[in-house]
Amino acid sequence: MPVDLIRASYGQEEERPDDAMIGNFGDRNPERMDFPAEKITPENWTKHRAAQEVFAEQAIKHVGAKLETHRVLVLVDLQGMYLGLHKWLRSQEFPIEGGLVLSRFATFQILDVFDRIKQRILQSTDGPFKDFESVLQSIGQAEPGGSIPLQPKSTYVKFIPQFEIFYAPAPLDQIEWQLRKEAKAGSTLAMQQLKKAETGVLANHLFERDYSAYDDFVEKLKANPEYSKSEQGFFNYYVGPKGLMFFDEKEVDTRIVIRAMDALYNYEADSVCVVSSDQDFMPLHDRARDFGIRTFHADLAKFLTTDRIAKKFKELGDNFLRGCFDPSWPMKIVIEACSGSLNGITTQAIFTLSETEFSALCGLHNSLNDFHLVPNIQADGRASFSLYRPLK
Repeated sequence: MPVDLIRASYGQEEERPDDAMIGNFGDRNPERMDFPAEKITPENWTKHRAAQEVFAEQAIKHVGAKLETHRVLVLVDLQGMYLGLHKWLRSQEFPIEGGLVLSRFATFQILDVFDRIKQRILQSTDGPFKDFESVLQSIGQAEPGGSIPLQPKSTYVKFIPQFEIFYAPAPLDQIEWQLRKEAKAGSTLAMQQLKKAETGVLANHLFERDYSAYDDFVEKLKANPEYSKSEQGFFNYYVGPKGLMFFDEKEVDTRIVIRAMDALYNYEADSVCVVSSDQDFMPLHDRARDFGIRTFHADLAKFLTTDRIAKKFKELGDNFLRGCFDPSWPMKIVIEACSGSLNGITTQAIFTLSETEFSALCGLHNSLNDFHLVPNIQADGRASFSLYRPLK
């Protein structure tokens, strides 16, 4: 299974408006290469899917079936997701080179939430309801001149997912400056914290958090087509003779609640999901019932089987979505960074990986799966991989 991989280059990322970010991974954008006309890229894949959707809608109407839409709005508190993924990857001795890999895992977590919400909506709905996505899959698998199965008496539900992100930019430069000032005044604690802050790590006697990849993680997450918009809070902190004494995120939860209430009052969504480890959102779920809108809560920072889940979340029953980490995700990232021919389809990378990330993702996949990836990195930075099952 030979595939090409372009070496990642690390340059300064330019600021760009949110509406120009879809599919743009900034410093990880691959160099465009010459491929056959049938190549699949993020740009023409979007056009291809749009054409499929139009055809599917016309086919459903033609057979007399019904088509309904279901808008799913997911409001994501980013800090918990980032810290949870970062901590776990570090425990796996995975190298963190910017926010790209972290953002891809976070993306898969969010898309998994969309899929589980869709399944629970379909399962809880009376009547012959079908997933519109199944029609698109049939179209994609149909041979020329073939047909697609449709049920005239069914209602096909088209789920429209979008997510918004809420976060506070980490004030690393400001805290580093204040720690340096206190260190010069003779504070030993400030000096110790300063050495860590210079690498993007904020620490005191209560916690240690690595924010070195946080800003890049946020920007890379915005490249997803399901991303809609973001809102920023801020961090409240104090640096004195004893160094960084406290560090607390502010306004983020409040902004999530306000946004959710706006969505409820304006009927902007048919389902709303809050992604957070905070139990303070429980009254929001109670309020949503008055609007006839189903709400969900997902704690994606807790994705290990050993992680403890808050009691309030368990009380939500099927409306609570526990975090997870699918063993297939490391390989998905590798494939997304590949250009070449795979299963008869010519693909082009949507972003680049460094050699270290490529090898580490193969190793992470191997630790989670029976089938193993064997990386082959060439001197010019190109890479390929093969897939095999180890002998027991």
